[in-house]
Amino acid sequence: MQEYMLRLCKEVERHRLWDNQSRLLVAVSGGADSMALLGLIQRMPVEWRPQFAVVHIHHHLREESDEEFWMVQNYCRSQGIPFFAKHWPKENHPQSNLEMAAREFRYAFFAEMMAAWPATCLATAHHADDQLETILMRLVRGSTLQGISGIAAARAFGSGQLVRPLLPFQKQELYRICAIAGIPYREDSSNAELIFTRNRFRNSVIPLLKAENNQASRHFGEFSDDLQDVLKTVQPIVAQTFRRLFTKAEAQWILDLDAWKACEPSLQRLVLSHFVTEQLIETGHDFRRSQIGAVLDLIENPAPQKQISLAGGWQARKRYDKLVFLSPDSASSDFFDFSEKLELNRWVSLPSHGRIGLFHGDNAFSKDLPEGAVIVGISDAGTLLPLTVRSRRSGDKISLNKEQPFTKKVSRLFVDKKIPAEERKEAVIVTDGEGRILWIPGYAQSVWLSEDDKEKTCFRLIYIK
Repeated sequence: MQEYMLRLCKEVERHRLWDNQSRLLVAVSGGADSMALLGLIQRMPVEWRPQFAVVHIHHHLREESDEEFWMVQNYCRSQGIPFFAKHWPKENHPQSNLEMAAREFRYAFFAEMMAAWPATCLATAHHADDQLETILMRLVRGSTLQGISGIAAARAFGSGQLVRPLLPFQKQELYRICAIAGIPYREDSSNAELIFTRNRFRNSVIPLLKAENNQASRHFGEFSDDLQDVLKTVQPIVAQTFRRLFTKAEAQWILDLDAWKACEPSLQRLVLSHFVTEQLIETGHDFRRSQIGAVLDLIENPAPQKQISLAGGWQARKRYDKLVFLSPDSASSDFFDFSEKLELNRWVSLPSHGRIGLFHGDNAFSKDLPEGAVIVGISDAGTLLPLTVRSRRSGDKISLNKEQPFTKKVSRLFVDKKIPAEERKEAVIVTDGEGRILWIPGYAQSVWLSEDDKEKTCFRLIYIK
């Protein structure tokens, strides 16, 4: 037992997981892994042992869940260990993605207890065999470089950090610790069921690797350490480049494609991987490598405007020299069709943004305007009224040239001006009583309007974005 204790202390020191002033929550399910972790922490020397408590989730997924709950609770009571538990009632279980839902419920409770107890760390019993399974699963599925580096010894979580002190320990060693110290545990019968991906790897693939080399899990752990070291070394360069290329605008991220093209392809891929793992997906979830490939293909596509859907409801939209990543909320909001008459000396609020109004030239309200207001003049509104403001429609045309009267499609006008598709949807059109397009605020005005001149124009059209 002393040997295992020294190894645990060495791992804690190596990654600075905690000290004797820390407050540690230990996630204990009742299996050999988590019970061995609890037993080791109990037996740590005083100079290493933090103040600790146990957190447990009763998932109500199996008949033996009751036995696990009572065993963990009774063990903690007999040892004088604070114990906190929460039930996940069967009626709250989803019909699909049960594993993910259980994980989210579990970690939400852990984060809640970290704040309530309060704790500086949450410890879980992930071990070397879990690391081997995770790396293989992510390689087979096609993960990012960060994903295939495996489980980290520590990461930010809740009000503190999540730590995994048992990563150097193999599963068989944890059974041995429980046997030596007389620590009780319960086997999870569902671990033998092959309906779950991890169980198929655990029961069918891993035994073959260990038959080739019984130190396979240790070697995969070393691979994880080496790859995480490399990523940590290059991270400052990647993060600096990310800040230079990406900007945040409300629920969107915008990538400057001109600056992107000046970067080396290897750095481009690392920056994109950093972006999706740090910004697009929640911590603890995985992002498939194929999605990064799809974004790279979108960037290289010669079409000036194109878009693709990404995991989690995100969208990537190429708009000329920008690539816009829209969150699920912003991606789902679309501009809707509208039409409203413009009455003299009254503002009309636009559905997408801003307001527009038709005013007499001497209207006092129309003179106190913010910077950026766009104004056009009408010398004789009588021949044009009533005016209407509406959303853009297919086939819209505008007369632009006074010398040689001709019309131009509004869609062609936007293409020539390289206006992104989202802005095109939000553009508004002002028409006269005969349906002729007089003005596209912010983009073009027709031959029927004049430049604003207070001495020559009787009416003013004013647009404030």
